[in-house]
Amino acid sequence: MSDAPLVAGVDAAKGGWVMAVTATEPGSAVEFSVWPSFDDVWAEARRQALSTVGVDMPIGLPGQERRRSDVEARELLGPRRSSLFWTPPLCVFDAADHAEANRLSKENTGRGLSIQAFHLLTKVGEVRAALNPEDLSHQARPQAAEVHPETSFAVLAGEPMSVSKRQPAGQAERMVALAPEFDNLGKAPPSLSGTTLDDLLDAAAAAWTARRMAAGTAMTLGPEETDATGYPMTIWA
Repeated sequence: MSDAPLVAGVDAAKGGWVMAVTATEPGSAVEFSVWPSFDDVWAEARRQALSTVGVDMPIGLPGQERRRSDVEARELLGPRRSSLFWTPPLCVFDAADHAEANRLSKENTGRGLSIQAFHLLTKVGEVRAALNPEDLSHQARPQAAEVHPETSFAVLAGEPMSVSKRQPAGQAERMVALAPEFDNLGKAPPSLSGTTLDDLLDAAAAAWTARRMAAGTAMTLGPEETDATGYPMTIWA
């Protein structure tokens, strides 16, 4: 790997979390690993003295209104907007089950909560438990930030992806977008236990955004605002 500063993209997977580490130098190879918890991911980020870490998971949770970052990301994604679930509100964070979360969401926001959004909460909790709001500031090293890979792919390619990442054609489309950015992604990376190919590609897309964060060229979606507990609600791309 290059001697340039290192960054990473992180994506949740069935086996825990996929971490894609690369140098800030465009074209540098990317190396994948799997970690059982986000605590482990963050410990590794500190051990390697990473510059920035893009995390594919909501971090700041909204109050009564939708997060502006989600609205802007869905607008950017156009036909692929359904790939971004509405971020669950803070009021449901400690709900015991989907029924309770759905009730709390309706009572506090006037909107129900999808089962997909509810299932994000365990992973959201891992991230928020490992990170302090200070870890997400511009001065922090490593600096963590929320990313959304489909949004990163849309910015990288200049338009939203045309096929689902679950389909072979969609995976091939994403690899074509990533190949110029990582010199070892001209073909599919080796499989890792507890992951799928789309997990690895999402982590690589998050790493691409982390490079842009380190260079000061990343796009931000939504205003620079925090939730009621101090965690930022911006998505980086």
